[in-house]
Amino acid sequence: MVDQTGESTKIRLRGGLSLTVVQINQIQKSINRLMEIVPAQYILLVDTSGQLVTTAGDKSMIDSSILGSLIAADLAASQEIARLTGEFQEYQMILREGDRTNIIISEAGKHLAFLVLFSRETPIGWARKLIQNAAKEIGAFVVQPVVATQEEQISPTEGNLPGLFNDALDQLWKD
Repeated sequence: MVDQTGESTKIRLRGGLSLTVVQINQIQKSINRLMEIVPAQYILLVDTSGQLVTTAGDKSMIDSSILGSLIAADLAASQEIARLTGEFQEYQMILREGDRTNIIISEAGKHLAFLVLFSRETPIGWARKLIQNAAKEIGAFVVQPVVATQEEQISPTEGNLPGLFNDALDQLWKD
């Protein structure tokens, strides 16, 4: 969103990260592209506190709020294990193999993590490399300055009331 001075309005997440609408749009495009090329059944992107940023795919049987919290906790535990064993590196990944699907949980920069659910028929190495590339791309979107295009600019009177309400509630919990 763009305020009256033309500056991008930032959406604050509980983990301390602020994202502009432009950054969220870039992230969503990256997630959608990953969804197609893996091919994934479901992708969930959260901040380090587990707060939902965006999703793609079939969400019908998944509680994104609970899953987001579990992703953040799982990744934090895995990061600490990696630190204690001297194997920490950026863009840590966790692989869970199932009977019908595989799950990869990955860092996407320092402030975001995502889960990618895909068929066992997809080669794990292929999916891993694509997910790693997307994680680096998403991480770069978060740290780079962005400029809104004309189509992405929203006037202050076209505010997203549910989003503003969610942001206000998040600030209450944070304070």
